[in-house]
Amino acid sequence: MKILAVCIIAIGALSAGAASASDLPTHKPAPVFVPPVAPVTNWGGFYIGLNGGYGWDPANATFNPTTYATTAIGALGPFVVTGAVNGTIGGDIANFTGNVGLSQSVDYFGTVRGRIGWAYDQMLLFGTGGLAWGDVNTKFNTFGIATTPGNLTTAQLAALQVGASASNVRPGFAVGGGVEWKVAANWSVKAEYLFIDLLGSDTLAIPGGSAKAGNVPISVARVGVNYFFGGP
Repeated sequence: MKILAVCIIAIGALSAGAASASDLPTHKPAPVFVPPVAPVTNWGGFYIGLNGGYGWDPANATFNPTTYATTAIGALGPFVVTGAVNGTIGGDIANFTGNVGLSQSVDYFGTVRGRIGWAYDQMLLFGTGGLAWGDVNTKFNTFGIATTPGNLTTAQLAALQVGASASNVRPGFAVGGGVEWKVAANWSVKAEYLFIDLLGSDTLAIPGGSAKAGNVPISVARVGVNYFFGGP
């Protein structure tokens, strides 16, 4: 009986000690909120894209209609030539009327450019510049030639029906800028403006003189889609 009493007391002491420890206050640190880190948009690396747009060319040219007409049909006496606007000329010489056209067109062009810009997350504002080249066609022709019957012979009218052309690949430069937006990890859309100036000139030989067309400035507005190789 004496041994049993000791055991009961020891168990009671252990139980009491356990109860006291569970009643002590705890000091756990307060939870710290860490906001999620947004992924950084990567604008570096290689990319390939598809572009489409519209270009316009404010080209002009010079032409001397007086020398042309007097040489083509010979001296007809007093005559008057009127009007001259950017390579399209209309006029009257004696009793015939007509027009000439001097035009330039670009069959194709290309550029080699670099870009520099400012990126803000998914948006990129950029400037661009570099070398350019293009195939320029220059054409001269007469049209709408008419005369009062009997004033000019068939041969004289035929002498006024002339045409000339030239084609060459010209060097130049390109500058511009635009905005691009990452719509997905590897895809972006962009809008861009380019000013391209193809340098040089063409001189076309015509009766009694020449028609000259200078450098070809081109404005291009386009949109595109790019695919980026690599990460987001």
